[in-house]
Amino acid sequence: MASIGPYKAGQVLGSVSSRTGFMLSILGDSFARLGRDVLAEHDLKPRQLRILDLLADRGPIGQRELASLMGIDHSVLVNLLNPLEAARLIKRERDTTDRRRHVITIATAGQRRLTQADEAFRDTEDAFFAPLTADEREQLHALLSRLREATAAPVDHDC
Repeated sequence: MASIGPYKAGQVLGSVSSRTGFMLSILGDSFARLGRDVLAEHDLKPRQLRILDLLADRGPIGQRELASLMGIDHSVLVNLLNPLEAARLIKRERDTTDRRRHVITIATAGQRRLTQADEAFRDTEDAFFAPLTADEREQLHALLSRLREATAAPVDHDC
């Protein structure tokens, strides 16, 4: 489907439903809200889910390395880690070989929270895409992946 054609006064907002980019943006915003809401039920923010996921996948990671992996400033990471540590979802300890370095590890409670939040997030995703068949959903995923590669759009882990 091509773009709807030239601009016509007073019809830009009325034509939103016929413009693929606008629809994609609206649906993306809608799903992002749903994702944030479901994570909030587990006392997590999208970036905190990403932290737990990285720690579960990679094991103990230095704090600066974790900030780099997430593409965020070290000070932002500290503000995300503090509540996770207070809730005993992660452990933050000084490196025994380099006292300047902090090593972050996922705790057992963090692994449980990650599993629960992931399951709830998957349920939300399944409900959101319920109008599509499994084949349509795979097709949509393939098309979106192709667009992301073609535009070199980064994968945003903020949900």
